[in-house]
Amino acid sequence: MLAVCAKQPGLDSTVEERFGRAEYFVLFDEEKNMPQSIENKAKFESGGAGGTAVRLLNENGVDVVLVPELGPKAMDAIKAFEITAYRYTEQKSVREIIEDYKNGKLSKIDTSTTASKHGMYKA
Repeated sequence: MLAVCAKQPGLDSTVEERFGRAEYFVLFDEEKNMPQSIENKAKFESGGAGGTAVRLLNENGVDVVLVPELGPKAMDAIKAFEITAYRYTEQKSVREIIEDYKNGKLSKIDTSTTASKHGMYKA
């Protein structure tokens, strides 16, 4: 199961610019070709939203996450739960980002891409 950070529910939503404070995650089961959207309850955390978001994704069976950025705590949690992260850099629809992933256009990331608490300061 893969997850994409989204501003709204559904495949036609624009992808989110933040991970831990994304409004939603669109989960996509590649075998069944089925999307499901979940609200990111971690977005309200005063700190550690990235780690909490990773736990939420793990609880929902996610093993691949497509992200714009990952801070150090989120990356630690990604590694702990053995989730693979790929980075997108363009503002597209969730559907388009999933297609980019399937076509090998996203880069796999193994280290944080931003400083801690980065998402708190983006609107």
